[in-house]
Amino acid sequence: MKTVGIIGINGMVGQKMLAELQKVKQLFEIKTFGRNDEIPALDIAVLCTDNPVSRELAPALKNRVKFIVDMSSEFRMTDGVPLVIPEINPHAITKDTPLIASPNCTTTGLVMSLAPLKPFYDFEEVFFCSYQAISGGGKKLLDDFNTPGSYYEKNCVPLIGSLLPNGHTSEELKGLYESRKILEIPHLKVYCHTVRVGVENCHSLGVSVKLNKKADLEQIKNAWNQFPHLTYSAAVVTPKEVSGKETTFICRLRKDVEEENIIHYFITFDNLLKGAAMNGRQIVELLLERFV
Repeated sequence: MKTVGIIGINGMVGQKMLAELQKVKQLFEIKTFGRNDEIPALDIAVLCTDNPVSRELAPALKNRVKFIVDMSSEFRMTDGVPLVIPEINPHAITKDTPLIASPNCTTTGLVMSLAPLKPFYDFEEVFFCSYQAISGGGKKLLDDFNTPGSYYEKNCVPLIGSLLPNGHTSEELKGLYESRKILEIPHLKVYCHTVRVGVENCHSLGVSVKLNKKADLEQIKNAWNQFPHLTYSAAVVTPKEVSGKETTFICRLRKDVEEENIIHYFITFDNLLKGAAMNGRQIVELLLERFV
């Protein structure tokens, strides 16, 4: 029997991962472990752990586990480690890539909107401002948010991740460097500002993209609607409607008022699903189907 182990089962992502893996139709056994448990031999290990634990576990498990799927940011930009969204770059996974990283949740929403347009346009510049849910900060932040007097209650906080010497945050640089790696556009320009807002679940992004030629809005809408787990809506879509759904939703597509090669739109998606556990589950499904 094929075996898939979840390490970090007690965390929010670990619990979501368990629920997601229970949806998989292939025949395999799910095993669950706390971050300090002894891990036996497995076909696939899913690390639902923070960076320090993933950093320690990944090399320790390499002789006992055929494939490791890491949900933290620890190895995302490591050479030789594929950073995978199965709808976009499944080819990055091979039998010789035993460690696979799942991307940042905000980056996932952005590149899900850009990937379907690659056959039609080159991207000259991308700008986004994120409106990120409290659940993206984990259970501790969610508990704080639900405590009376929380700093995040009825508030917008323009600081996610660590503040770096250059004035950017670690979260903002993920939007730049991870997008380049997933889309395989090494010189892509991404300008971003990440903001935590008083919403429990579902991240949103306001996006502007400068294309290399005049935008065809109907072509763009059709490309989005034909892409897996992506939908363009003529109606406004908000986190209230999207929470718990697997689809990434886009709305409010329009051309810039002055430049016809610039488009603006709004994205909303469940950060705990497509932004995290669902994407991990899809990677596991791909591994079970092709390599395990």
